[in-house]
Amino acid sequence: MVPSIEKLLEIARTYWPSQEDPNQELSPEELRLHALWQKKLEEPGPWDVLIEQLRTTFPENSVGNITTSRDASFWCAIYPRRTPERSGVHWVYVGCASIIAPVYTVYRVLFEYGERRIFRQLDLEPPAVEPAVTMARLMESTMDLSLLPPDIANHPAPVFVDRKSPPKTTLFDALFTSYADNLP
Repeated sequence: MVPSIEKLLEIARTYWPSQEDPNQELSPEELRLHALWQKKLEEPGPWDVLIEQLRTTFPENSVGNITTSRDASFWCAIYPRRTPERSGVHWVYVGCASIIAPVYTVYRVLFEYGERRIFRQLDLEPPAVEPAVTMARLMESTMDLSLLPPDIANHPAPVFVDRKSPPKTTLFDALFTSYADNLP
């Protein structure tokens, strides 16, 4: 079950500062997030199982664990296999499992592949197409998380998350990432 907006805002304020620090030092909130990451990364868990399940389920694609500790979530992506005949425009499907709240999201990023990859579009609505549907099902069953509905994900959050600041910061930024389109 998805926590209330009020509870999610409380969680966001626990791990992200509500004021900008002119000295750009880590806030007590960010130190809490770093400590939580240390704990999460010390032991393998459901996230590792999920990555293996995705690799087994989608052997024709490249599945990457693209997690970075600057965010508040584990990240993975299902990329099209890169071959010369697969040039063109392709969706990359991304799954994020929050480490601070019991929620996840699935979204997609459109890239044009050729000599290099060019960003074309970001779609933060959970798509009802494969492989996103299977990714979502596996995230729910393996990680025991609930899908964060888009209307809640888009709710403003009064916190500073990386390059986002109020009033532009959303719960999506605080619970998952403020760099949704920046994929490796």
